[in-house]
Amino acid sequence: MLGILREQVEDVIAEYLEESGAIPVRAEQLNLDGRCGNLLISIDEGWIASTGNTKRLEYYGGFEYVNRDDLYAMGEYTFYSDDSDRVREALEYYKESVE
Repeated sequence: MLGILREQVEDVIAEYLEESGAIPVRAEQLNLDGRCGNLLISIDEGWIASTGNTKRLEYYGGFEYVNRDDLYAMGEYTFYSDDSDRVREALEYYKESVE
């Protein structure tokens, strides 16, 4: 039963990632410590996502200060909203660097 639910959630997330224009980036492209690893971002939707263990992003990237109301854990992804100053700053850095 839970396996079916997990598959459905993963399918919905995969579809959302495709529709949201998710971009794979290295942490350095967001002005974050490289030890944060690889991330996904959506400029249009205003989020940064990490897969699996978020401890490196939270510790090395300062995302431990992101308000819990501004993050959403679904499946193996944790999405950090640009409602948080830290996330917004990282996304703005990326936008400025690609312009």
